[in-house]
Amino acid sequence: MASNQVMDDWVSRFVHDSSSEAAADYFVGMVDDEIMRAIPAIADDPILVADLHSSTRGQWTSWLNNLRRTEHGLELPNQAADLARSLARRGMEVGVLLKVYLTAHHGVFAFLSEVADRLGENDPAPDHVLKFLWGRADRWMDESIEALIETFYEERERVLEGNRARRAELVEELLAGRDVDAGDAARILGQPLLHWHTSFIVWSSEVDRATPELLRTCAEQIARCLPGGALFTSLAGSRDLWCWVTTPSEPDDTFRDRLAELGLEGVRVAVGIPSAGAAGFRSGHLEARAAQQLALAAPYAPRLVDYRAIEMLCLAAERPEALERMVQREVGALCGPDRNLAPIRETVLAYFACRMNVEATARQLFVHGNTVRYRLARAEELLGHPLADRSRQVELALQYVLYFNG
Repeated sequence: MASNQVMDDWVSRFVHDSSSEAAADYFVGMVDDEIMRAIPAIADDPILVADLHSSTRGQWTSWLNNLRRTEHGLELPNQAADLARSLARRGMEVGVLLKVYLTAHHGVFAFLSEVADRLGENDPAPDHVLKFLWGRADRWMDESIEALIETFYEERERVLEGNRARRAELVEELLAGRDVDAGDAARILGQPLLHWHTSFIVWSSEVDRATPELLRTCAEQIARCLPGGALFTSLAGSRDLWCWVTTPSEPDDTFRDRLAELGLEGVRVAVGIPSAGAAGFRSGHLEARAAQQLALAAPYAPRLVDYRAIEMLCLAAERPEALERMVQREVGALCGPDRNLAPIRETVLAYFACRMNVEATARQLFVHGNTVRYRLARAEELLGHPLADRSRQVELALQYVLYFNG
C-alpha cells in the first residue's frame, strides 16, 4: 500500500500537470460532450453551451485547488452559479440542473478512470488513486448541486416577481406564436403590440464584462438609432439580452448605418428584420437568434450581424456539408492562398450589395471605379462566367467564405 507521502507527492504532481490550459480543455470537452448529448435543450442554445463550458472549467479549477488541502471544503465558483441562474431565466425546471450534475458524474468518473489507467510503476496503486480522487470529486459534486439548487430557486423567485413575471410569460406566449390580447400586451410590455418591432440580441463572450448593466446600456444605445422608438428587454441568460424597439412606422434602412457607426465595446449584436404586430415581434426575434447562432459558429463574423444581409447563409448553414460543396463549386477559384484574391472577393460582395452598380460599389469601398471594374473582370475570368449568371449562388458562397474562412 502506498505511503501517505507517496500519495501526497503524486497528488501535487497531478494538480500541477492538470492545471494547464490543455488539460482543462480536455476535461471540459469530455464532461460537457456527455452533458450536451444527454440534454439537447442545452446543446441547441449557444449561450447555455458557453455557460456550461465556463461552469465546468470553473468547477475543475476550484476542485484542483481543493485537492492541495488535507480537508475537503467546497468553494463554488461563480461560473457554476451563473449556469444555474441562466437555466432559471430560460424557464427550465430544476430537473435540468440536476441532470447536468447527474450526467457530469459519468463524465468525471470516466476521466478519473483514464487518470488511474495511466499510472506508472512508481506511482501509487491505481485503485488507491481512483478511490481518493473519486471520493473527493463525488462529494464535491453532491455539495455543489445542493448549493446550486438554492441559487436556482433564488433566481427563479426573482424572475417570477410581480409584473416581471407576467412580462416573461407574455414574451414566452408571443414567441411561441400563441394568441394574446393586444390591449393587455400593450399594457404589460409598455408599448403597442400592433406597431413595428425591430428585434435584436445583445450578448458578450467576455464573462467578466457581461453584466446586465452593460447589456442594458448597449441596448439603450442601439434603441437611440431608431428615433421615437420604445425599448423592451428580456434578460435571457447571464450573457445575453433579448431586445425589441417598437416604432409607429417601419424604420428606414438608415438605422442600419447608424447602428454600424456605434462601435459598441465588449458586446456583439444580432438584428432581425423589422416587422409589425405580434407576428413581427416573434419573427424578428427568431431571425435575430438565427443570426446570433451563425455568428457564434463563424470565427470571422463581425460584431454586428444583420439577418437581412445573411438570411440565405443562415438557412443554408443548417446543412453544412452541402453548403461547403456549393462554396467549393461556385467560388473555389476565388479562395486560394493568393492574398490578391481577398480584395476581389470583397469587391464582388460589395457589388452585389450595391445592386451591381459599379459607381456605388466604388464609393462604398473608397476606390476608383476602374479598380472595381478590373476586380470584377478578374473575378469573372476566374469563375469562368459573368457574375450576373449565378449571382445568388456566388453571393451566398462568398458570404460563407467571409464569415468562416476570413
